Amino acid sequence: MRLNPTNISIIKRLLQGRNSKPLRGILHRLNSVDMASLLGSVGQREKRLLLEVLLSMGKAAGALIEMPEEPLVLLLTKLDPPLLKRLITESPEEQAAYFVSLLELEPRTHFLEQLDEGLRNRLLQILNYPENSAGRIMHTQFFALPRTLTANEAIDRLRAHAQEMSIHYIYCVDSECRLCGVLSLRTLAIAPATKPLEELMKEDVISVSADTPEEDVAKLVSHYDFIALPVTDDQRHLLGIITVDDVVDIVQEQVTADLYARAGLSEDDRIFTRASKSFRNRLPWMVLNLFLSGLASSVVSLFENTMSQLIILASLKNIVAGIGGNTAIQTLTVVTRGLATGDFNFITERKALLKEVSVGVGLGLLTGVFAAILVYLWKGSILVAGVICVSMVLNSLVASLVGVVIPLLLNRLKWDPAVGSGVLATVVTDIFGFFSFLGIASLGLKFVGYM
Repeated sequence: MRLNPTNISIIKRLLQGRNSKPLRGILHRLNSVDMASLLGSVGQREKRLLLEVLLSMGKAAGALIEMPEEPLVLLLTKLDPPLLKRLITESPEEQAAYFVSLLELEPRTHFLEQLDEGLRNRLLQILNYPENSAGRIMHTQFFALPRTLTANEAIDRLRAHAQEMSIHYIYCVDSECRLCGVLSLRTLAIAPATKPLEELMKEDVISVSADTPEEDVAKLVSHYDFIALPVTDDQRHLLGIITVDDVVDIVQEQVTADLYARAGLSEDDRIFTRASKSFRNRLPWMVLNLFLSGLASSVVSLFENTMSQLIILASLKNIVAGIGGNTAIQTLTVVTRGLATGDFNFITERKALLKEVSVGVGLGLLTGVFAAILVYLWKGSILVAGVICVSMVLNSLVASLVGVVIPLLLNRLKWDPAVGSGVLATVVTDIFGFFSFLGIASLGLKFVGYM
């Protein structure tokens, strides 16, 4: 069943009767994403009532984990302590740790002291891993078997646990829970009943440590087409697994981060973010843009005499800058994407630079010729037509160079290539575009005796 205004209205009325059978029946038919949307569309009192029902159904953690961070923080901070404790206690440990991490430091410390010592220590262990690391997103409940079991014994255990958890691979461990090997469900299914797992398993298992950045985890899963990836400590003890579903979330976050970075926005600037916070996030980039735009305008001011002699230049100068800016952004996007997906494992930076410059110059030459023909037919000036053609070729050359060099340089400096690249590339191409167009025009006017 899909969530719609009618369903929301019915659910709000049923919430007045608390944990009723009709309400539970409707909620059972909703998926976690729709439940998260439902939590975001009801009032604070209704949120508490709905959360109580979802907790009794074992669906609260799944719904909350789908909520954006800012509304989730607001919801958690307003929950009654007993209800929050129940949520944390009944949630999977990796999700419980995420919920706890969203609390302010002092309330978080006080809250953790109220938990059972065993659960508190396990949550603290997860929270001690770096943010955005494999340890923070791994599932601590996983399926692993002793390497000494036979295939028939392994299948019996598999059947016993198949309803409790999703099983992607069979991980084999020794007596101390050290990862020894892995085998697929297919291999297990067709193996002779008495064959030991240690003779079936693949010993060379690709794994990651708990401190591995989640971006590196996503690259590994994507590169090898894994469904899941084990997480181990320095002694190869199996700590948890990361599934392809987790990687999809990571990739989505990375895409959002890159998109926001190119626009000069912070990742936490969302449509539901407080206006004051959005204002603070965006103001520095607006000030930077104002400064850089003023810098570009100062270049134009150097050629005021040239534009007064040939006023048509004023109406055409933005064409050169616009084409150059577009070329820079296209090149920048390709190179930044290549850095993120590992494309540079298959091509050198030098070859990439030559390829993008050749594309940029080719585009500049073609569009420059078209622009020159149109300007000549429109204004009848062979001088302006020649100026715009040459300047577009030169500006496309510089734009493609800038689009390659800036992200590569930022990557060498260990900075995110997406952050600020668009702003820098656009400003550089604008400045050079104005300078080349008006500078070449000045030389042309001197050559024909206008100046």
